[in-house]
Amino acid sequence: MLLVSFSHINFAADQISYDENTSNQENTQSKNDQDDQPINKSESVDTLPEVSVTDTRVKEESGINPTLPITTITSEQLQRTQPSNIFEAVKSAPGVSITGGPRPSGMAFSIRGYTDNEDVMVKVDGAPKGFEKYRMGGTFVEPELLKSIEIQRGPQITSGSGSLGGTIIAQTKNAADLLKPGQKFGAKAKFGYGNNNDEYSRSYMMYARPEERIDILFNYSNRQANNITLANGDKLDSSAIQSISQLLKVSIFPLEDLELSTSLVTFDDSGLQPYDATGGQPGTFGTVIRSIDDFSWAQTMLYTPDHPWVNLKAVLGGGHTKLHDLLQPGKSSINPCNVSTCTNMNDYYDYKTKTVDLSNISTIFKADSMLIAVLTGYQYNESERDVERFLENPASPLASGYPNGFNPSAPPGKRSYNAFYIQPHFQIGQVSIKPGYRRDDYKIEADGGTLDLLAPFKQASKNEFTEETWSLGLAYDFFPRASPKQLTVYSNYGQGFRPALIDESFTQGTFSRCRRLGALLIPGVSMPDGPPSGICGDLYQSQTSESTEVGMSYQDPHLMGTDIALTSKINFYHIYTSHLLSSLRESDDRSITQKGWERRNGIEVEGFVQYHGIYMRGAYSRINGNLFDGGRFVPLYTIPGNTLNINLGASLTKTLDFNVTYRKISDRNIIVGGGTTTDYVFGTQDGYEIWNAGVHWQATPQLGMRLIGENLTNREYRLDAAMGGLGIFAPGKNVKFFVELMY
Repeated sequence: MLLVSFSHINFAADQISYDENTSNQENTQSKNDQDDQPINKSESVDTLPEVSVTDTRVKEESGINPTLPITTITSEQLQRTQPSNIFEAVKSAPGVSITGGPRPSGMAFSIRGYTDNEDVMVKVDGAPKGFEKYRMGGTFVEPELLKSIEIQRGPQITSGSGSLGGTIIAQTKNAADLLKPGQKFGAKAKFGYGNNNDEYSRSYMMYARPEERIDILFNYSNRQANNITLANGDKLDSSAIQSISQLLKVSIFPLEDLELSTSLVTFDDSGLQPYDATGGQPGTFGTVIRSIDDFSWAQTMLYTPDHPWVNLKAVLGGGHTKLHDLLQPGKSSINPCNVSTCTNMNDYYDYKTKTVDLSNISTIFKADSMLIAVLTGYQYNESERDVERFLENPASPLASGYPNGFNPSAPPGKRSYNAFYIQPHFQIGQVSIKPGYRRDDYKIEADGGTLDLLAPFKQASKNEFTEETWSLGLAYDFFPRASPKQLTVYSNYGQGFRPALIDESFTQGTFSRCRRLGALLIPGVSMPDGPPSGICGDLYQSQTSESTEVGMSYQDPHLMGTDIALTSKINFYHIYTSHLLSSLRESDDRSITQKGWERRNGIEVEGFVQYHGIYMRGAYSRINGNLFDGGRFVPLYTIPGNTLNINLGASLTKTLDFNVTYRKISDRNIIVGGGTTTDYVFGTQDGYEIWNAGVHWQATPQLGMRLIGENLTNREYRLDAAMGGLGIFAPGKNVKFFVELMY
């Protein structure tokens, strides 16, 4: 049938991969599940073989990439955990943690200790998302819309800037993922309740494949909750949730080797939130009434004709994030209340993105024991930010600081780049070699009132530069590639970079590292010999990184001749990050330097074991390091504590399954005193252990129920804070109940 042939189309955009011995594995994957991942056995996320369980067939993906630092959160995992936000969904992966929280707008991804939003790229259906605002998270994605989440640790050749820590790739659902054999139309309604904060969630989904060339899905999700309850019974102020998400996805297959897909995703949120949502102690600057309107779209074309030179993927995407902060008088230190001029302050952020991403794999030569192929790609990305601040009473003395709505501490502007990359792949016998090269031509431009601040000093309003990065991957398979059992050793080297943000480049005032305080020199605070405007502009160099890793993976579908299927991997890495943006300063000798650096050493272990209806998934990660901030040497204070995650589950019957999760976090170093002009004082944030559990009962083919317990022992512990400070307390025990109705 035509539908079956569609499922055999395969594409890879992140790494080259071709192996004739993996067709059986590849053919188990739906075409709609293709993303930026490799497709050969030594480089792709493997799917364990099907095994019989009480007359049923069970197939579970391990989510572990054998030769790259990539882990995929599968649809099965998302179903079991029912996360309230995308951050909760990924924290079980090795090397991944969350900073800030527990409010979604206050959370940020931390991968290998890189905690800034601009160090972790997020993509939805291949299109990058992003948002640049002081001390606020920038990922607005409802997990109910997602089929899978891929975590890439470290920069990959297709990532480019903004991925020193890594990349989060979210894939939305399709009708083909939900329809049963022979079914053309379907619908699902899900209702949930969480007792910790009285969270009510509901989701309505309609999906259809009226004929084999069309796939349609629409999903509406609504999540409402009160303030979070802590383990001691107190309420966490300003943590309520009011969010609505929608997904419309249409895919058509005009030809057997061509797929065209369009996805539209919206997210709306509103409520009382801390102004500094990701700060060490959110709420230091007070609270705001915050409204968020987020929209993203992606159009994807997959063209895979029966020709070795063409395996093409094209993504066009874009969107906007519109944010309104209402700062009521006296509720924030930014808008203090003077009795005679009390008035509301309004901040408006309009962040727009555009992207073009083209990639193709050409197989130049292919024989029984040899392969020569080339991955090439082109990317264009543009992010434009418009920021305005208005006071409702123009007589307020604060109004003069924001002429025509211009806020010099949050300047408007645009960042864009054109990039080209190439990655040959040489496979000789059981040896694989993949060198890579990437070139990014970057542009950062000022706009609005910033132009008036630069003009008197004839300072450039545009910063243009080029960055070139290199990579190399080596792998050796001990067993023949046709063998279902594989033992692979590998080594990867990669370079990455992060340019200055619009904020960093064109901010004037308190938050500028180039501000002038007359002739007063305070290294790291003032720059009397810097630009006369007090705006750094092109003074920044790009922050760069070099990552080296070695590891070993082992997979065996029949361990020691049994029905036990095992996938495991251990990875060691070293990362050197130089030219830290935060180290730009004028030194005592009046020289302007950017000599800061960070060093990281880490280990990541992950494994998956399945025996009939029983499975266990585990991950462990440890990071240590130090940094030089341009003036002093200190421990690397952004890294999380050592982390262990173990998830054990079983299918008790055809309709009943359960799972238990154990999570242990060790102590971590934190900053408890000191600052820019004084030595840091370090302390310890205590580690913790928590237990989660879940049970699922499929009462009938049309009715399913799920019960989930989080932090079952009601353990009081602290989350990781941004900027290395003491974290806030985490939510206490939470019991969630879900009912699913399916047609």
